[in-house]
Amino acid sequence: MQVSAYSAFGSTEPVHDPGGERIRWFCTRLVTGRDTLFKALLDLERAEKGAGVSRVTARIVSAGELPRGCNELLEDKGFRVEARMQLGGARNLLISYIGKCAANRCSDFDDTRQEKLLLADILSQNRALPAGIIEAFDSKLKFHFEMATPASLCPADIDRLVCMHRKTFPTFPYDFKKKLGIMLNNPDTYWMAIVRSSLNGQVHAFSNLEVTTLKLDDGTRLCLAEYDNTMRVTCSPDHGVVSGLGGILRLQLARLAARANVDLCHAESRAGLAAINVNSYQIGMRFGGTLEKYLLISGRSDVEYTAPGRFENMNVWYLNREHHWFRKVCQGISMQ
Repeated sequence: MQVSAYSAFGSTEPVHDPGGERIRWFCTRLVTGRDTLFKALLDLERAEKGAGVSRVTARIVSAGELPRGCNELLEDKGFRVEARMQLGGARNLLISYIGKCAANRCSDFDDTRQEKLLLADILSQNRALPAGIIEAFDSKLKFHFEMATPASLCPADIDRLVCMHRKTFPTFPYDFKKKLGIMLNNPDTYWMAIVRSSLNGQVHAFSNLEVTTLKLDDGTRLCLAEYDNTMRVTCSPDHGVVSGLGGILRLQLARLAARANVDLCHAESRAGLAAINVNSYQIGMRFGGTLEKYLLISGRSDVEYTAPGRFENMNVWYLNREHHWFRKVCQGISMQ
């Protein structure tokens, strides 16, 4: 599978992302032992050579925990397992993020400690049931859902979305307007949802899933859906600050994924920003781990330390088809 530079997912071949100064890859070779992993790491080394990157990341698939000897091999090569996502099912497949950073890209200890405290606070909160999230949203009676399509978005909507993205991700290195055009022209790959005001017709929040079907080398097919952009306006003369819009859109998209028999729905969220992690947690997603200095996003942070530099730690959240929350998100939400 070859994808554009705007893909959140990456590619089934090691890809050099110069904007993020990194190599990333989804390895479709099922890791059954040390030899299989060794071959995958050789592919990464070849891609890394001469690329001038400070970060290498791969997602690898195994049946359950990594086989004996794999963790030692990763350590020898400078990698570590940063996050895991359990697919469940009869084979109990596990997707592991492996990564390594150059010395100039490693996280500061105090930054990581503060982000862990923020995460612990989020994980200690009570979750709202999906039906309760919907009920709280519906009680406002000021908004409605739409799936974003070329027919549903006028030029003013697109300009507003571009402006929202610029404010939410001020240092993101990619052209969101161009990416939005790609997404609108590829509705099977990109599922997009918006919340629109019933009072003034303006878009107040946006989120999307990138949906990909992968075939592993043993013939197994996996359908994965990754959240990419989730954003909302920060204030409005007509509405003021409205909380929960990002969560409601993520819940809406998770419901679509569950109904489409997607195997795994996941997100990578800035570790220093509370709201986006709360969105994932409150719709029932599981925490999978933290990716070190994974991506250039915005430099914004809610925790009390010096704002991050060019690259930020990212928390991994996921829902799988076996998880009871994935079944629950199918309930209690209306489509408009």
